[in-house]
Amino acid sequence: MRNYTFIALTGGPGGGKTTLIEELLSNSAWQNRTSVLPETIFMMRHIGISPREKLFQRVMVHLQMALEEGLDHALDHADHRLILCHRGSLDPLAYWLDRGWPEEEFFAFTGTTLEDHYQRYAAVIHLVTAADGAEEHYTCWPEAHRPEEIKDAVRLDRLIRKVWDGHPNYYRLDNEERDWAKKSQAAIRILTNLVL
Repeated sequence: MRNYTFIALTGGPGGGKTTLIEELLSNSAWQNRTSVLPETIFMMRHIGISPREKLFQRVMVHLQMALEEGLDHALDHADHRLILCHRGSLDPLAYWLDRGWPEEEFFAFTGTTLEDHYQRYAAVIHLVTAADGAEEHYTCWPEAHRPEEIKDAVRLDRLIRKVWDGHPNYYRLDNEERDWAKKSQAAIRILTNLVL
């Protein structure tokens, strides 16, 4: 049983996940009651497994789970900290599907079930990529550290929605009639309601 409230912050490339995390960590109201787990993809660069291999996504799933469990066990259980995960353990399924591999095989290969992933998180906040509805704000390589062109970012974002939208506390924040300030405020309202 988990001692902390885990929230998966997800979405396609350029949705604002990193920006929201930076805003929360620079806000004194959230600093001492929030911990953030980094995106596991950055660790994968040093493991030496190609993203073209199915093994890559299995390692991503189990690294994410290990990070979450390690932090849950290591923190002082008296402070009721919110754990914000920069992507959740089910995000690799979207990338798996993007390669055309069958969904059922993903669960068999990772030794998990859809419910295993859903039960890990009190909520899932999906920040829709800027490539879908705010294209003028979407940047990719070399201006930003993401290789996906607009059409690729939108496709991945929709796959992420497909894998997470059955979660009982799934919140999707799109870009319609929202600038970044409004999108960020909406996410913070959701987080505030979850921890009250």
